[in-house]
Amino acid sequence: MATERELLTALSAIFARVKDESVLVGIGDDAAVIKASLTPIALATDMAVEGTHFSRNWSSLYEIGAKITSANLADIFAIGGRPEYLLVSAALPKAISVEDVEELALGIADEAASVGAIVVGGDLTVSEKIVISISVFGSVGRPVLRSGAQVGDDLVLSKVTGESAAGLELLRRGILDAHSAEHRNPTVDYQAAQAISAIAHSMIDISDGLISELSHIAQASGVGISLDKNLMRSAPGFDSLERLSIEHGVDIWQWVLHGGEDHAFLATVPAGSALPRGFFTIGSVVEGSRVQVDGFVVEHEGFSHFTS
Repeated sequence: MATERELLTALSAIFARVKDESVLVGIGDDAAVIKASLTPIALATDMAVEGTHFSRNWSSLYEIGAKITSANLADIFAIGGRPEYLLVSAALPKAISVEDVEELALGIADEAASVGAIVVGGDLTVSEKIVISISVFGSVGRPVLRSGAQVGDDLVLSKVTGESAAGLELLRRGILDAHSAEHRNPTVDYQAAQAISAIAHSMIDISDGLISELSHIAQASGVGISLDKNLMRSAPGFDSLERLSIEHGVDIWQWVLHGGEDHAFLATVPAGSALPRGFFTIGSVVEGSRVQVDGFVVEHEGFSHFTS
């Protein structure tokens, strides 16, 4: 059983690999210190609990660390920002080894490094299950809000949703393959989010399901949303996902419309805009206040920890 000092020493070695001149005081003191910036600061935080958000039955600790980090980074990108610093707090079982903690930390550090962000501090405590809380701090020039959608906007998406839900379905069936990898550690196109933020009127990260996020935009912006299934069907990746759904006897639209944790980026942009690589149109912003799929109002609100 590792001591707290051993764990902190191992974590410090991993998170201190990257140097940043803006970090005046990093890991090792009571608080981190970074240089002040004239740019507005974007902040986001998220918590993940073993058994609720991830399972060690099918995910490695590296994958868990990377997945939880990507969920936090995506929130900053979804508002048009750029992540810079992370604070990571973890509750860990007493029996966890230094090697296990290093693997978890490497997943966090590598995902952060993929967008140029670094871990500057955090906290450790003990728990029966692994619990990880990450806070991300970044810079943002023009915040792209959920409330900015305008009637007439095109509704665009960075990738077909449902792959993470499909992966979870396979994992529950005991199938550990390339398809299930999108649930264990979803691929997040951060560059696509950066590119679309230059023209987007509104934007959101797909964490709780496409319909749920569409509802958030509709409610925040006071508009209606019209989604066209035919446009989604023609998107890259839909055919392979549909074949997988048929193979396993699942309604593909349950995955695409209601599955979560894809961390695709959904945005509304001026009609007819030239779209950055990866984005495709799936509908439009209309008068009203409801979400419609092929003209039918959809009420489903997506995943909720307290009702799902």
